Amino acid sequence: MTTRVWIVLVALVGAATAEEPRKPSGYLGVRIGPLDAQTRATFGIPEKVEEGVVILDAVPDTPAAKAGFRQGDVLVTFAGAPVRGPDELIALVRDRSPGDEVAYVVRRGDGTIDGRLTLGTAPDAPPMAIEERLDRVQRDIEELERRLRKGPRTIAQWIEAEARKAEEARERGDRDAVRRAETRIELLKEIEAEGVRGQMDRIERKLDRILERLGER
Repeated sequence: MTTRVWIVLVALVGAATAEEPRKPSGYLGVRIGPLDAQTRATFGIPEKVEEGVVILDAVPDTPAAKAGFRQGDVLVTFAGAPVRGPDELIALVRDRSPGDEVAYVVRRGDGTIDGRLTLGTAPDAPPMAIEERLDRVQRDIEELERRLRKGPRTIAQWIEAEARKAEEARERGDRDAVRRAETRIELLKEIEAEGVRGQMDRIERKLDRILERLGER
């Protein structure tokens, strides 16, 4: 993952895919990036800081902001576990609940900061009418059909493109767009694994189950 693809933890933590039941999860409130050559140069991070994730921004009035996280800080441990990359931090926060108190270690310049913070609750996305959700899923079905017939893009290339869309949606805080992109990725991975193209009856059955779950919310 490159620095250009920023992960917005505010959008990821606490979100669920269209296939999963919702459950409360922790919320930190930061934009993060990988510790790589670009972030080292941008924020002047010393080479002796070997691993962690770079804080690109702390959302105001969130646990991260209240803890004093700054742009260019490197979060190296969280809840007692080492943080080697963005995905690990996301998992660590997601596995905890609002109100949980966790310890952290941040490297700032040549210094080290130990602290504790209390995780919050991720803000809800604006409610969306079930009719609008169903309309969007139907449009996704039609788009799947059109693209699978058209080609010649490979399934792997399409999955990569959908993954980029999901990351962009996370940056915008658009949970619904993230869920839709992840649903398309899941379907495409099934098609790729089976070596099948154009078997839309199976895809439609899969999406029928998604529609049923959406109707339960």
